[in-house]
Amino acid sequence: MRQTQDTRWYAVPAPERDEWWWLAPAVGTVAALLGACLRAADAELPFVWLALTCVPGFLLVAGSWCAARTRERRGVRVSLAAAGCVLTYLTVKVFLAALYVLAILMWLRQGDG
Repeated sequence: MRQTQDTRWYAVPAPERDEWWWLAPAVGTVAALLGACLRAADAELPFVWLALTCVPGFLLVAGSWCAARTRERRGVRVSLAAAGCVLTYLTVKVFLAALYVLAILMWLRQGDG
């Protein structure tokens, strides 16, 4: 059967690989670990609670390692790594603030006597 139309333009080019794909996840990993260590130095929480508050940030950084290694996904890798770093640094402060609010509310509910 003879082909009447040229279909070569339907071919989708392969996505361009990013040679520096590892840079954002590597920097994000180091920054998240540094943020966790800085939070651990001045937190009044036991280690288990401190480790649990760092898990969401570390999961986002791990997601930056798993994103596609193409130039189109570079923004996704950078965003995941940055969000993981910020979340790792701030989650302990937010958790402590929530515990303080909960303690104050329980104290107000119980009263002085």
